Amino acid sequence: MGMRKELKFIVCQETWRDKDGNTSANHIEIMEEHGYSHCRLSFYPNENVMILSNVYVDSIFRERGYCHAMLDYMEMRFRHIREHILVYVDSWAPDYVRQMYQKRGYIIQSNN
Repeated sequence: MGMRKELKFIVCQETWRDKDGNTSANHIEIMEEHGYSHCRLSFYPNENVMILSNVYVDSIFRERGYCHAMLDYMEMRFRHIREHILVYVDSWAPDYVRQMYQKRGYIIQSNN
């Protein structure tokens, strides 16, 4: 597959509040400008990790660096919020997925 061009990302930051107006959750949606990849970063007031979820790259654009570029962007913009990033990886996920997150130093949780 060919080398990817410089990717641009769109960010939507959400702050959810409880009935008393206190922040109950923060969510950051990151999407490649054409919608070919996206992920969600969530963090809660009483936790010391950010949770990475909904990581997706359209099958046509896989193995072109979209995921790495998106995670690089996410880390550059938001890693200062919490020191650790937690990601849930299904037990049936391919080994390369787990290895990618391990190389980045993420905390991996699995359902096995």
